[in-house]
Amino acid sequence: MNYFLTFLLSLLLGCATTQPSRGDLISLRAKYEEKLEILRKNSEEHLAKWPADAECDGALWAGIARAAGATWVDVTAAVQPDGRPTRMPFSDCGPGNLGYNNGSATTISNDMLTGIMLGLYADNDAATAKMIWEYGYSHNWTMGYPEYYVSRVLLRPNGITMLARLLHKTSGGSIDYTARWGPVLYGPAVEDFEGHLMMLGRYLEAKLGGPQYGMEIAELVGAKYRQGDAFAQAVAGEYSRATALLLGDYQSPSYVRGHPNYPLVHWLIAAKIVLDGAGG
Repeated sequence: MNYFLTFLLSLLLGCATTQPSRGDLISLRAKYEEKLEILRKNSEEHLAKWPADAECDGALWAGIARAAGATWVDVTAAVQPDGRPTRMPFSDCGPGNLGYNNGSATTISNDMLTGIMLGLYADNDAATAKMIWEYGYSHNWTMGYPEYYVSRVLLRPNGITMLARLLHKTSGGSIDYTARWGPVLYGPAVEDFEGHLMMLGRYLEAKLGGPQYGMEIAELVGAKYRQGDAFAQAVAGEYSRATALLLGDYQSPSYVRGHPNYPLVHWLIAAKIVLDGAGG
């Protein structure tokens, strides 16, 4: 990032983020452990112990849950034996007229793939990531069905770069595709699930490493205008703001919808980022 962008970022997001007090971090840790146990109990009867095993966005939230510390979640259940990723554990959810469980326009999407990659990073699972890569490469990065719904089933350049970086990271550098050097670019800050997907990508990118580009500023600036979103604040490094939200009467953003476990997963990933980043 050049000096101009660094200066602009400091103006928009402030200088150094304020750290939560030690007492708040202790309270956050205790609440985190309590909610993690609730999620475990709520998920133990589900297939692969996912937060939800019968919803079409299950793979997204399973991956986030694993990244949030839910070690019992089996993210590999989102990958078929041939490497094709799915929305639900061990099965498809897609258009009914194509023979799938009716409930989604496509069998996969880029947000599901981001969730899966988050979970595979948390598991340090290069083998499953390689299966997804080989499937994508052999299918021209068309990751599901129907193939004509390109806007959803085609893995976008950001996702290909992230997958290559995931393979490099989890394999200890032994798998090194040139795609990992590609740019990860973000457009203007957007709302609802699209904004959530950008913030998830930014979080994953920070974990995987690789070239950093000035366009990331768009996403971080977006967090500036999501003051009530603890996850966005945590990703942006605003740990005090995120902690205050999480310890208060927190209401999940609009993109957290569906199964009752999803608000719990959202809370946990935000708390995990704060606790990891602030030394809690």
